[in-house]
Amino acid sequence: MIDKNHEVFKHKHICLVEDHYNPLGIVRSLGEEGIKPIVLLCGANNHLVEKSKYIGEIHYFNSVEDGYKYMIKNYGNEVLKPFIYNGSDDITLFLDKHYDHLKDRFYFTNGGGTIQKYLQKYDITKLAEECGLGIPKEELLNVGELPTTLKYPVFTKAVTSSNGGAWKDQAFICESESELKDAYNKIKADKILVQEFIRKKNELCIDGISINGGEQVFMPYGCHYYRFPKDSYGNYMYFFPFKDKELTDKIIKVIRGANFTGIFCIEFLVGHDDELYFLEVNFRNSGWSYAFTAGGFNLPVRWAMSTLNDKIYLDGFQYLEKYDVKQELADFKTHILIQKDVSLGKWIKENKKCKCFLIYNKNDKKPFYSMLLYKLPFLK
Repeated sequence: MIDKNHEVFKHKHICLVEDHYNPLGIVRSLGEEGIKPIVLLCGANNHLVEKSKYIGEIHYFNSVEDGYKYMIKNYGNEVLKPFIYNGSDDITLFLDKHYDHLKDRFYFTNGGGTIQKYLQKYDITKLAEECGLGIPKEELLNVGELPTTLKYPVFTKAVTSSNGGAWKDQAFICESESELKDAYNKIKADKILVQEFIRKKNELCIDGISINGGEQVFMPYGCHYYRFPKDSYGNYMYFFPFKDKELTDKIIKVIRGANFTGIFCIEFLVGHDDELYFLEVNFRNSGWSYAFTAGGFNLPVRWAMSTLNDKIYLDGFQYLEKYDVKQELADFKTHILIQKDVSLGKWIKENKKCKCFLIYNKNDKKPFYSMLLYKLPFLK
């Protein structure tokens, strides 16, 4: 149980976000502990976050910059520093670029003003390698340039993650030189990472919290996927206690190397040889962070409490041994409607075993029904 008399409940909590089930998870995690956040919702096509019953107040903006200006003007001189939460690489980068202006006014995800370097895939991969993590062989190339040290198949990967969803348009599996040349014709960038393609058995995703630039780090659970779409990450997963000390120590070195403070997620590819290959660090709240709240470790609230305590707040936390989670709309569309590799009966039976879903919530239903209505034309 979380101490309801803790100082964290006296502070304002601000979600500077764009619409997605990622920040919806932040709002729900805060709300379930009695914190009704101030939501600064940036961008158009809002169907999810605004419907949550846990919002204290909400303001709409055309851009993150507009939301930021409002935040500074209205909450930049509080007696108790407010907490800022976000769920995208772009907003992490935006906040970190304003580190010097924000550091005495707010608590927020940051790399001490240097996070941009580690949002570059090449730089974070090199840091991971220096910290002892296994990485796929790779080359940083000009688009159009052919690799000289890699064997096919190869995988093309965006150089930076802080470009909205554009990274997806730069991801191609290429079985041959001709396929790589075809991919280059579709990639709108100057530079590209080309990696050896590891045929994966699974992925390992680990979320955690860090305070004081990695001085203290805690990662409660890891997760694997039950299945994958043909061209993306999975939407049906299981969580388990993460207690691998050797891997923990290496991850902490990465977080410290990036001087990172906040909520994060680190991802690995699991090869068919069961070896782990570093993929990336998401220096922000992840899309499945609400699953940690369902598992008894509320990442946003415990990060805030840890920040104020200057010590990781573990009071009342008890591990669950294993539990299932599903992003139900995406999984339904992919495996029932498109790939048709899961029967409806099996899919429903899986749902009955899930600890939580990432959109539907029995105590906060409006976001699900709003999103369902919005998605109906695309589910056909």
